[in-house]
Amino acid sequence: MPTPSMPKTVEQIMSSPAITVKPQTRIREIARIMREHQISGVPVVDESDRPLGVVTEIDLIERHAPVKPPQYLAILSGLIPVSLEEYRRYKEQVRHILAINAEQLMSTQVETIEPRASVEEALERMLDPAVFLLAVVQEERVIGVVTRTDLVRLIEELELVDEEGAEAAG
Repeated sequence: MPTPSMPKTVEQIMSSPAITVKPQTRIREIARIMREHQISGVPVVDESDRPLGVVTEIDLIERHAPVKPPQYLAILSGLIPVSLEEYRRYKEQVRHILAINAEQLMSTQVETIEPRASVEEALERMLDPAVFLLAVVQEERVIGVVTRTDLVRLIEELELVDEEGAEAAG
């Protein structure tokens, strides 16, 4: 019986069609979509399905997390943040809290990959803890996504084949 081999390209493992949202999609709807489909993020696309951003479960959680205001130094009549990183984080939290739709909540840094890219490239890029999903883009349009779940599913299948091969050999 032939054993399945490792898929070679992203298009062989991607989830397609991609579950996406539009910039005006309300946050409650985004949360519902993510819960119903058991996904950790959604690409935000324009009317032509071109990627604009991504909303992740972290964005939704951060929207409701307690806000920690930065510490300031009072100098003359002004306030100067003690830490610029703390101040940047505070501004980002406030942006999340005030958001009412995908466009206002999304990160504009969309990690994309082509359907003909290798699975190895997808695996390597997903090693970055900040990368939750890769939007699969062909001709500037999102046609699918690769998530950590897709990669774990692939690893499970490969491990099963390895175990069956070891049992047959043993």
